[in-house]
Amino acid sequence: MMKSKIKTILKDHWDGFVKIYNKKIRPNVKVEVDKVLKCKDIKYGYIELKCDKCNETKKIGFTCKSRFCTS
Repeated sequence: MMKSKIKTILKDHWDGFVKIYNKKIRPNVKVEVDKVLKCKDIKYGYIELKCDKCNETKKIGFTCKSRFCTS
């Protein structure tokens, strides 16, 4: 599954950004970014769908419902 561009950018650069600007980042922004980084990850909850015809199952991770989320 293709990740959103925002999630990819945050994953690649968020830690470095926090190291530089930690004191200037509001706590609620940190919470929202953390939600986006966990978005659609099945470790944090999912729904499992099963095809009755072929018995194939698929796990779909829940979205984060963050302000930054593009899902």
